[in-house]
Amino acid sequence: MGQNGKIRLYIAGLAAILLIAATIATVMVLRLKGNGDGQQEEPATPSGTVELSAMDPVEVQQTAGTDSQGSSSEGTDYSSYPLNNAADCQAVIDAYAAEHGIDPFAYPVDISNLLLNNHETLDLVLHYPEYAGSQDGADYPGTIDLTGDYTSVRVPEYYQYDLRWGYKTYSGNIMAITGGGPTALSMVASYLMNNRDMNPAWMASYSENNGYSMEGGTSWSLMADGAVGLGIDVTPITADQNRIERNLDVGNLVVCLMGPGDFTSTAQYIVIVGYNEEGYEIRDPGSRARTSVRWQYDTIAPQMQGCWIMRIL
Repeated sequence: MGQNGKIRLYIAGLAAILLIAATIATVMVLRLKGNGDGQQEEPATPSGTVELSAMDPVEVQQTAGTDSQGSSSEGTDYSSYPLNNAADCQAVIDAYAAEHGIDPFAYPVDISNLLLNNHETLDLVLHYPEYAGSQDGADYPGTIDLTGDYTSVRVPEYYQYDLRWGYKTYSGNIMAITGGGPTALSMVASYLMNNRDMNPAWMASYSENNGYSMEGGTSWSLMADGAVGLGIDVTPITADQNRIERNLDVGNLVVCLMGPGDFTSTAQYIVIVGYNEEGYEIRDPGSRARTSVRWQYDTIAPQMQGCWIMRIL
């Protein structure tokens, strides 16, 4: 082959190489453009592996309304408000009323005082204009479920401001304010008679229907006579430490009417259910916090205005 032939062959080979390089470059540009959305093409999943996608989140159903601490699932968390004085209590009531289109004057003074004296009542107080009196029919056996609250081996803890009966009308107000007497006797009857149907709402109706209630509260006669009508043996006693503790030793209960002091500014019924070296174990239907405390005899005896031993013969 002559010199000119070698040159032509070299040029042809070089042209072929340049053409191949141009083709490769074009393909790479197209791959980078992908489907035209400007994103680089995802690499293919290698053979023999499984591509895992993120799991879908679990759907959580939320119930509209408020929880037991006054936290609205629809808006403001009212449990975060300070409740240090009457002004604080009125502020949270006013805030809830404004957010829900409620006239703030729909909250009576004794309702705001209830919150001031017991912060556990926040949820009940805020909803007072909406639900006051709405539970007036919830007083018959079986209409209120006490599952989880009642056991035959321990005196139950019932509170008059419980949302299951706290709005029920009793003695001219709602049970959350005036229902200490029937709530206390309900705890006694439920335990001694092993009968969960005698819930606080039922006992409130029993008290009113038999003339044991009075304006703003409950007569002593509910304990002295009303309990007897239920089948409970009742013995009135003075605030005698020896008699109280002897009865507690054999499983009897002691209902006490407390005057102004640690438990109330007016009158409140409590139940003494046991004692040890730390003090008396009580059930105060007006306060979970006071129920959780052990009380010394010397502290509570001066506040006792009446005592009744209760037992089943």
